[in-house]
Amino acid sequence: IFVSGSLGEERAIEALKSGATDYVLKDRLQRLPAVVRRALTEARERRERRSAELALEEQRVLLATLIDSLPEIVYAVDIENRVTVVNQPLLDTLRKKREEVIGRRLSEAWTEENVVDLEAQAVTTMRTGRPLTDEERAWILPDGSVRWFTITHAPLRDRDAVSGLVCTVQEVTARKALEQEILEISNREQRRLGSDLHDGLGQELTGLSLLLKGLEVQLSRESPQYLSQVMKISDLLARAIQSTRSLARGLAPVNLERGGLPEALRHLAVRCTDMYNLDCTFSNGGQKLPDLEEGAATHLFRIAQEATTNAARYARAKSIDIALRATGRRLQLSIADDGIGLSAGLAQGRPGMGLKIMEYRARMLGGTINFEEPGAGTRIVLSAPLSLLRQSSNKLRRAI
Repeated sequence: IFVSGSLGEERAIEALKSGATDYVLKDRLQRLPAVVRRALTEARERRERRSAELALEEQRVLLATLIDSLPEIVYAVDIENRVTVVNQPLLDTLRKKREEVIGRRLSEAWTEENVVDLEAQAVTTMRTGRPLTDEERAWILPDGSVRWFTITHAPLRDRDAVSGLVCTVQEVTARKALEQEILEISNREQRRLGSDLHDGLGQELTGLSLLLKGLEVQLSRESPQYLSQVMKISDLLARAIQSTRSLARGLAPVNLERGGLPEALRHLAVRCTDMYNLDCTFSNGGQKLPDLEEGAATHLFRIAQEATTNAARYARAKSIDIALRATGRRLQLSIADDGIGLSAGLAQGRPGMGLKIMEYRARMLGGTINFEEPGAGTRIVLSAPLSLLRQSSNKLRRAI
């Protein structure tokens, strides 16, 4: 505070620029106490503001260090889906620097389809304000490896409005690889049993049937009184052969060398028609579908099998349509029926475990499955990326 007998305007401005808070002329010393009090108050406020800024910077550094040290991927976006916070694990995954990601949409830094899907989920979360918890997704990384993650979205709020969201992504590739290995062991064992039934017991029964045919010819000439009994045995044996073949096909439904998944679904439609006395059809729109990995094809078949069985047994459907389509980079499997509907079927004892298994199989394929009731009947639609359906399971195991 300058106290002066005469202080010109220019000198007063220079004094204030040099750090003075005020000045008092000697002929107005009565102002001095108030000026001193104000100067002390302003100095205290500056100290408090500086202290708050330092504390805020410490908190920022602490938060940045904390999220960078987490093994999970953590990032935040604003209402326009532009990245505002990103931690080191995500930068390592993207193989990007922080300045290459901050302020940009994630899809601008990484254009894979799975990130586009992740952004779409973020938009839904911010629009509805409802968090997304532990959603499983398969990502294809820039090096081509397949990794599995669980995703959690938590909306950020500014007063009453959503201003963005925080996303946490935890890798679960090792667990998914173990789950897939267990399923593959089961599938391999089923295929082995199916092969043993077809090539072992089935062939032996067929040989026995040929012997009985020869015996029928001989008895018709020498002992016709025993012919009817042998013919009954032959009929029973023919049924046993048919049952063995059906059981073998059920254990190994998808034969990649004999039409693959489309042929298996076509046979499923025929078998469903015969077994339940209804109209079940299969269509692939005349498309030449890409070759699928055997395990993925088996998952898709089991989903269709469970859906058609539920429609016939519990929804009392008279018509079932199975459709398989490749649309862009995704494969879509749909099963539609004209039954009493999913909700009514559950109310009347329709098993919910089958639906959970279908959802689980869809997640194993890196896809989504929706259960729709368009007013009459039920429509089940599975959509999965073709890139994952063609992937070898060994690639997933190598990713860990």
